[in-house]
Amino acid sequence: MGVRIVIDKLAVLNPFAKLPDEATATRAARAGAVGAWLTGVGSIIGAATIFLRFDTYLAKMREAALAKSAGQDPAATQAMLATMGPTLAWFTIGFTVVIALVYLWLGVVQWRRQTRMIPLLMLLFAAYGLLTTALSFATNKAAMELVPPLQMTFSLLLSTIALLCFIAGVRGGYRLHALRKAG
Repeated sequence: MGVRIVIDKLAVLNPFAKLPDEATATRAARAGAVGAWLTGVGSIIGAATIFLRFDTYLAKMREAALAKSAGQDPAATQAMLATMGPTLAWFTIGFTVVIALVYLWLGVVQWRRQTRMIPLLMLLFAAYGLLTTALSFATNKAAMELVPPLQMTFSLLLSTIALLCFIAGVRGGYRLHALRKAG
């Protein structure tokens, strides 16, 4: 019986499922909040990975920059490498944590208000992120040495699930808006 309840609640993630009533539309809109929380947690995991592998991250970042700058002006290469110090890595960690906090906060707002715009913006960001990741793999420009394969796989899986949550959130938000407007 418990499994059936979970399956019924997960049915809102189906982009083709009907949202017949307000309760179903609310669950779908709240799925957008879950997607925001998943994205926020994924960002925190990414920041923690950089923090835990700080020296390795800096070394790999410099190696990738050297590989890209082959055949360029040596002075420009040295200037670029000079900017790639611990400050850049700390900035990356800090910025990632701030973005994660914004995602977590937007998830709380979406859970309480069941809007249309928050999951729509998140959907656009998630789609852009997945497309740029796929494009970087296709053009072989992904900085694979900076991100371990297991983390990349986890990140792509989390992003795909979040994308489904954002689609459900948009659908639920629009359905709730229509139901409230009609009634």
